[in-house]
Amino acid sequence: MKQKLYCYVDESGQDTKGDIFIVSVVVTGRERDELLKFCEGFEQKSGKQKDKWGRSKPKRRLDYIKLVFSNKKLRGKLRYSVYKNLVDYDMATIVGIAKAVHFKEPSQGYTTLVYVDGLSKTKRQEYGSELRKLGVPTRKVQGVARDENNSLTRPADALAGFVHDVFEGKSKDPSEMKGVFEKGVKNGNLVEV
Repeated sequence: MKQKLYCYVDESGQDTKGDIFIVSVVVTGRERDELLKFCEGFEQKSGKQKDKWGRSKPKRRLDYIKLVFSNKKLRGKLRYSVYKNLVDYDMATIVGIAKAVHFKEPSQGYTTLVYVDGLSKTKRQEYGSELRKLGVPTRKVQGVARDENNSLTRPADALAGFVHDVFEGKSKDPSEMKGVFEKGVKNGNLVEV
Protein backbone atom coordinates (compact mmCIF):
# COMPACT_ATOMS: atom_id res chain seq x y z
CA MET A 1 0.00 0.00 0.00
CA LYS A 2 1.33 3.43 -0.96
CA GLN A 3 2.20 5.89 1.76
CA LYS A 4 -0.08 8.92 1.95
CA LEU A 5 1.28 12.44 2.15
CA TYR A 6 -1.11 15.14 3.31
CA CYS A 7 -0.51 18.72 2.21
CA TYR A 8 -2.34 21.63 3.83
CA VAL A 9 -1.91 24.77 1.77
CA ASP A 10 -2.56 28.47 2.22
CA GLU A 11 -1.19 31.66 0.71
CA SER A 12 -0.74 35.31 1.45
CA GLY A 13 -0.06 38.35 -0.67
CA GLN A 14 -2.75 38.65 -3.32
CA ASP A 15 -3.40 42.10 -1.86
CA THR A 16 0.11 43.19 -2.95
CA LYS A 17 -0.87 42.81 -6.63
CA GLY A 18 2.10 40.57 -7.31
CA ASP A 19 4.80 42.37 -5.32
CA ILE A 20 5.17 39.41 -2.96
CA PHE A 21 3.19 36.18 -2.79
CA ILE A 22 3.78 33.49 -0.16
CA VAL A 23 2.66 29.87 -0.49
CA SER A 24 2.83 27.82 2.70
CA VAL A 25 2.43 24.05 2.89
CA VAL A 26 2.26 21.81 5.95
CA VAL A 27 3.35 18.35 4.76
CA THR A 28 2.69 15.33 6.92
CA GLY A 29 2.31 11.58 6.66
CA ARG A 30 1.31 8.93 9.17
CA GLU A 31 1.77 11.31 12.08
CA ARG A 32 -1.04 13.59 10.85
CA ASP A 33 -3.48 12.83 13.69
CA GLU A 34 -0.78 13.40 16.31
CA LEU A 35 0.12 16.76 14.73
CA LEU A 36 -3.55 17.76 14.64
CA LYS A 37 -3.65 17.39 18.42
CA PHE A 38 -0.41 19.31 18.92
CA CYS A 39 -1.66 22.21 16.79
CA GLU A 40 -4.98 22.35 18.63
CA GLY A 41 -3.04 22.46 21.90
CA PHE A 42 -0.90 25.34 20.61
CA GLU A 43 -4.06 27.27 19.74
CA GLN A 44 -5.41 26.82 23.26
CA LYS A 45 -2.11 27.59 25.01
CA SER A 46 -1.43 30.75 22.96
CA GLY A 47 -5.01 32.01 23.15
CA LYS A 48 -5.12 32.27 19.34
CA GLN A 49 -7.89 29.67 19.21
CA LYS A 50 -9.17 28.97 15.68
CA ASP A 51 -8.75 32.55 14.47
CA LYS A 52 -7.08 33.25 11.16
CA TRP A 53 -3.65 34.91 11.34
CA GLY A 54 -4.95 38.34 10.31
CA ARG A 55 -7.79 38.29 12.85
CA SER A 56 -5.68 37.27 15.85
CA LYS A 57 -4.10 39.68 18.27
CA PRO A 58 -0.38 40.17 17.53
CA LYS A 59 0.82 38.71 20.86
CA ARG A 60 -1.33 35.60 20.44
CA ARG A 61 -0.09 35.15 16.86
CA LEU A 62 3.52 35.35 17.93
CA ASP A 63 2.98 33.05 20.92
CA TYR A 64 1.29 30.53 18.61
CA ILE A 65 4.02 30.59 15.95
CA LYS A 66 6.72 30.23 18.63
CA LEU A 67 4.97 27.09 19.93
CA VAL A 68 4.69 25.70 16.41
CA PHE A 69 8.37 26.38 15.69
CA SER A 70 9.49 24.85 19.00
CA ASN A 71 7.85 21.47 18.33
CA LYS A 72 10.37 18.89 17.11
CA LYS A 73 7.63 16.77 15.54
CA LEU A 74 6.99 19.60 13.07
CA ARG A 75 10.65 19.85 12.05
CA GLY A 76 10.86 20.03 8.25
CA LYS A 77 7.09 19.87 7.79
CA LEU A 78 6.46 23.63 7.55
CA ARG A 79 7.49 24.68 4.06
CA TYR A 80 7.02 27.91 2.15
CA SER A 81 7.86 29.54 -1.17
CA VAL A 82 8.20 33.24 -1.91
CA TYR A 83 7.31 34.69 -5.30
CA LYS A 84 7.92 38.27 -6.34
CA ASN A 85 6.53 40.25 -9.25
CA LEU A 86 4.01 37.73 -10.49
CA VAL A 87 0.25 37.57 -10.56
CA ASP A 88 -0.46 33.99 -11.67
CA TYR A 89 -1.33 33.00 -8.12
CA ASP A 90 -2.74 29.60 -9.09
CA MET A 91 0.44 28.53 -10.87
CA ALA A 92 2.59 29.88 -8.03
CA THR A 93 0.50 27.87 -5.57
CA ILE A 94 0.79 24.72 -7.67
CA VAL A 95 4.55 25.10 -8.04
CA GLY A 96 4.86 25.85 -4.32
CA ILE A 97 2.99 22.64 -3.48
CA ALA A 98 5.19 20.62 -5.86
CA LYS A 99 8.38 22.08 -4.38
CA ALA A 100 7.13 21.36 -0.86
CA VAL A 101 6.38 17.72 -1.71
CA HIS A 102 9.65 17.16 -3.61
CA PHE A 103 11.71 18.73 -0.81
CA LYS A 104 11.57 15.50 1.15
CA GLU A 105 9.46 12.92 -0.61
CA PRO A 106 9.21 9.29 0.49
CA SER A 107 11.68 6.88 -1.12
CA GLN A 108 8.88 4.33 -1.74
CA GLY A 109 5.74 4.88 -3.79
CA TYR A 110 3.36 7.46 -2.35
CA THR A 111 0.24 9.38 -3.14
CA THR A 112 -0.66 12.91 -2.13
CA LEU A 113 -3.85 14.37 -0.71
CA VAL A 114 -3.87 18.15 -1.06
CA TYR A 115 -6.13 20.53 0.87
CA VAL A 116 -6.01 24.13 -0.39
CA ASP A 117 -7.65 26.95 1.51
CA GLY A 118 -10.36 28.60 -0.58
CA LEU A 119 -9.87 26.44 -3.69
CA SER A 120 -13.03 26.34 -5.79
CA LYS A 121 -14.48 23.09 -7.12
CA THR A 122 -13.77 24.22 -10.67
CA LYS A 123 -10.03 24.52 -10.01
CA ARG A 124 -9.52 21.16 -8.27
CA GLN A 125 -9.02 19.27 -11.51
CA GLU A 126 -6.62 21.90 -12.87
CA TYR A 127 -4.51 21.76 -9.71
CA GLY A 128 -4.44 17.95 -9.77
CA SER A 129 -3.46 17.84 -13.44
CA GLU A 130 -0.73 20.47 -13.07
CA LEU A 131 0.67 18.78 -9.96
CA ARG A 132 0.89 15.45 -11.79
CA LYS A 133 2.76 17.21 -14.64
CA LEU A 134 5.23 18.39 -11.99
CA GLY A 135 5.74 14.83 -10.73
CA VAL A 136 3.42 14.90 -7.71
CA PRO A 137 1.23 11.79 -7.59
CA THR A 138 -2.07 13.26 -6.46
CA ARG A 139 -4.91 11.15 -5.22
CA LYS A 140 -7.12 14.05 -4.23
CA VAL A 141 -7.12 17.83 -4.42
CA GLN A 142 -9.76 19.50 -2.32
CA GLY A 143 -10.66 23.02 -1.38
CA VAL A 144 -11.11 23.93 2.25
CA ALA A 145 -14.02 26.30 2.56
CA ARG A 146 -13.16 27.51 6.05
CA ASP A 147 -9.67 26.96 7.38
CA GLU A 148 -11.11 27.41 10.86
CA ASN A 149 -12.43 23.84 10.46
CA ASN A 150 -9.07 22.12 10.11
CA SER A 151 -6.27 22.36 12.64
CA LEU A 152 -3.56 21.66 10.02
CA THR A 153 -4.86 24.26 7.59
CA ARG A 154 -4.62 26.84 10.37
CA PRO A 155 -0.81 26.46 10.76
CA ALA A 156 -0.54 26.86 6.96
CA ASP A 157 -2.56 30.09 7.29
CA ALA A 158 -0.36 31.25 10.18
CA LEU A 159 2.84 30.34 8.34
CA ALA A 160 1.81 32.26 5.21
CA GLY A 161 0.77 35.28 7.27
CA PHE A 162 3.87 35.16 9.45
CA VAL A 163 6.33 34.90 6.52
CA HIS A 164 4.48 37.66 4.69
CA ASP A 165 4.63 39.90 7.77
CA VAL A 166 8.37 39.23 8.18
CA PHE A 167 9.14 40.01 4.52
CA GLU A 168 6.97 43.13 4.56
CA GLY A 169 8.13 44.28 8.01
CA LYS A 170 4.52 44.35 9.24
CA SER A 171 4.71 44.21 12.99
CA LYS A 172 5.00 46.48 16.01
CA ASP A 173 8.38 44.87 16.64
CA PRO A 174 9.86 43.71 13.30
CA SER A 175 13.13 42.68 14.97
CA GLU A 176 11.31 40.23 17.27
CA MET A 177 9.42 38.74 14.30
CA LYS A 178 12.64 38.41 12.34
CA GLY A 179 14.31 36.75 15.35
CA VAL A 180 11.49 34.20 15.60
CA PHE A 181 11.75 33.63 11.84
CA GLU A 182 15.52 33.08 11.99
CA LYS A 183 15.16 30.70 14.93
CA GLY A 184 12.50 28.72 13.03
CA VAL A 185 14.84 28.39 10.07
CA LYS A 186 17.84 27.51 12.23
CA ASN A 187 16.06 24.74 14.14
CA GLY A 188 14.69 23.26 10.89
CA ASN A 189 11.02 23.88 11.60
CA LEU A 190 10.71 26.46 8.83
CA VAL A 191 11.95 25.48 5.37
CA GLU A 192 12.00 27.60 2.22
CA VAL A 193 11.51 25.50 -0.89
